Amino acid sequence: MRTLLSLVLLAFVAAGASAQDAPADTLVLSPGDGTLTTDWLEAGSRTYTVRLVAPMRRDVGTATETTTIADGVVTRVTEVSIPMQGITQVDSVVADAATLAPRAHVSTGGAVEASLEFMPEGVVGMVTPQSGEATTVTLMTDAPVFDGAWAGDVAQSLPLVEGTVARMPAFMAQAPEDAFDILLTVGAQEMRDERAVWPVEAEMGPMTMTYTVDAETRELLTTQFQPQPGVTIEIAPTD
Repeated sequence: MRTLLSLVLLAFVAAGASAQDAPADTLVLSPGDGTLTTDWLEAGSRTYTVRLVAPMRRDVGTATETTTIADGVVTRVTEVSIPMQGITQVDSVVADAATLAPRAHVSTGGAVEASLEFMPEGVVGMVTPQSGEATTVTLMTDAPVFDGAWAGDVAQSLPLVEGTVARMPAFMAQAPEDAFDILLTVGAQEMRDERAVWPVEAEMGPMTMTYTVDAETRELLTTQFQPQPGVTIEIAPTD
């Protein structure tokens, strides 16, 4: 559901990404810097329901995620179907399993199709909008960046301490001109259905996503975002 949320978010709205204001003591993440805890990652498949919860409750889509881990590399294939948006999108993302340092991202069927390769010095590849010309991506960066599709996994892997604020430099095919910052904030621990959970907010341009992370297992339980005022979308496991 981590990667899934980012992809469904972009299916609903291509929010403009921009630098976020952050406290002076913000933790600045870098792929491979050893900050993240990723031992919760595991192989397997899950299905999800994409649900409108406000202003009314209605299922609007489904998705499946299949994760494999081999030779220290994690690969996740996500298939998202949002009939009300006319979208059936398939994404394959690849990263280092220990650090979430991205390696590749291939996306088909969505608003923007992409074939990207991530390197320590930047991102290269091709992006093609649904109605537009193919564009070559050659983005050189001063430091390595994350693939924005892994934002949820990064949220699960943070030091889960109330008040932790982390800046995640990232790249997304929907805004290929430059990298941008995702600002992650860990809230106060809560009890939900007799489970201790950590809410983690991710500010991505004008959009905020809220991840609910199990305090013991780091499992992602639910995820919510508002594509527009008064409208709330939730993603939760079907099984």
